[in-house]
Amino acid sequence: MEHEDGGDEIEALNQAGHECLEKGDLEGAGGRFSRALELAIRSGDLRRQAGLLNNLGHVQVRLGRLEEALGTFERAALAFEQIGERIEAAWQRGNAGSVCRDRGEHDAAFRYYRLALEVFEETGDRMGIADQSGNIAYIHAMEDEPEAALPWFEKARAIYEELGEERKARLAARNIELLRSRGARE
Repeated sequence: MEHEDGGDEIEALNQAGHECLEKGDLEGAGGRFSRALELAIRSGDLRRQAGLLNNLGHVQVRLGRLEEALGTFERAALAFEQIGERIEAAWQRGNAGSVCRDRGEHDAAFRYYRLALEVFEETGDRMGIADQSGNIAYIHAMEDEPEAALPWFEKARAIYEELGEERKARLAARNIELLRSRGARE
């Protein structure tokens, strides 16, 4: 039996969206997440709206709909803030920064990454600090600023190692090695 707030239907659509993703059906996933989002908006359930906006934004990125994804991640950040989930809002800002990076809008990417990093540093979220540090490093590297990129990659690598994130630590170490091989110094 469905709850009055539509929660069962929203959850079923969300699950169906994830199943579509597993099958590689991005359009199907987007459609299901969008429909679930409409129902969550109608019911006033901000927590579900925020999560669905996150899901939808990632689908939009994979479909190359970067303008839509940017707006979706911004809406997700606001929804998470409204329910008091600062860390989740910061992750959405990091997602928005990555969309800007992919669009070649490096100044905007920096702004988003720094907003996210500020929250992660305030709350002590080590993974968030590492990921945003790595993101900032990538922008510096893309801007041909290797000396600016190195300390950010070093910070990310150290935290990844501390957290046991071996794959991410190796990636940061490879980027450090690449920058140094090109003459970058700390």
